[in-house]
Amino acid sequence: MDATTAVRPATDSPSLITTVALAAMAGGLGWGIRGQYGHETGAMIAGLLVSLTLVLLHCPGGISLRLARAVAWGTIGVAFGGSMTYGQTVGLTHDAALVGNWEALRWGMIGLSLKGALWIGGCGLFLGMGLSGKKYRAIDWAWIMAGMIGLALVGMRVLNEPFDPVAKVLPKIYFSADWRFLPEADLKPRPEVWGGMLLALLGAVLYVGVARGDKLALRLALFAML
Repeated sequence: MDATTAVRPATDSPSLITTVALAAMAGGLGWGIRGQYGHETGAMIAGLLVSLTLVLLHCPGGISLRLARAVAWGTIGVAFGGSMTYGQTVGLTHDAALVGNWEALRWGMIGLSLKGALWIGGCGLFLGMGLSGKKYRAIDWAWIMAGMIGLALVGMRVLNEPFDPVAKVLPKIYFSADWRFLPEADLKPRPEVWGGMLLALLGAVLYVGVARGDKLALRLALFAML
């Protein structure tokens, strides 16, 4: 198998239901373990277990080194999402003080959908890059990483600022603890970085899927975001 040949799935691959069920259990186990570590390191545990499950189910005849590289890339793709805060976003949907506040529930669910799409979209993109057969050299990875970091800084500056909780000044689009839902509460809002993740992921998807023509990575990224 040369560098331009994609890893082919097995002809007797398990059903979609089996794949989803096993991947969900692997991800659930990883997320439970994640609670002991947190942030990017913890997120990698779930990414590793899900990537391993998908590769073992659908690429049993692939080259071991290539499959291991794909799993490693998928794991790194999940790690990026660990920089996002989401506990307070979950809180908007069911904190005791907000029960019955449909606006807070709606806003919290929108935030979780956005952050979840960005988080898992990175895993899908990187896993697809590892399985597609497209050759990515070290210099290619350097440009991808530099581009994503640059776009992340721009995205955070544009979408996640201003942030001055002492003066109760928050970004216009903000999905964590917010005084508009609890005006008199003693809140401790956390800084968000989803804007940076959004621009970084969009830039990487456009480069990999369009400029490099990596269709598998593009499809997996879009399905993962969904």
